[in-house]
Amino acid sequence: MASVEEVERILHGLISRLERVDPTYRAMMPSRRTIQAECPDLGLVYHAFWRDGKLTELHEGEPDRRADIRVRVDSDDLLALVNQDAEFRRAVNDGRVRIDASMTDLLRLRAVL
Repeated sequence: MASVEEVERILHGLISRLERVDPTYRAMMPSRRTIQAECPDLGLVYHAFWRDGKLTELHEGEPDRRADIRVRVDSDDLLALVNQDAEFRRAVNDGRVRIDASMTDLLRLRAVL
C-alpha cells in the first residue's frame, strides 16, 4: 500500500500535469466543476475545483456539496497508473478505477487526459 505522502505527491503532480495540457483541450471542460478523489484503502478524500481551465489546490476531505466528478482508486493502483505500469482504460474496465461523472464530463475528460 502506498503512503499518504506518496498519494498527495501524485495528486499534486497530476494537477501540475493538467497545467501543461494544451489550452485548447482545457477549454473543452466546462468552466466550473468540483472534482473529488478518493483512495479508500487509505481512507483519503481530497477535492479541488476546476475553474476556467485551471484546477485549484487540493483540499482535504469532501467538498461542501456533491462533487460533479468523483474518482475512486486504491493507492497502489494510483501509483501503477502514474508510473505507467498499468493502462488507465483497462483499470477502469476492471473496476480498479471508478469514475462517477456525467457522460458529457467523461467524454471531455477523455479528450483532456
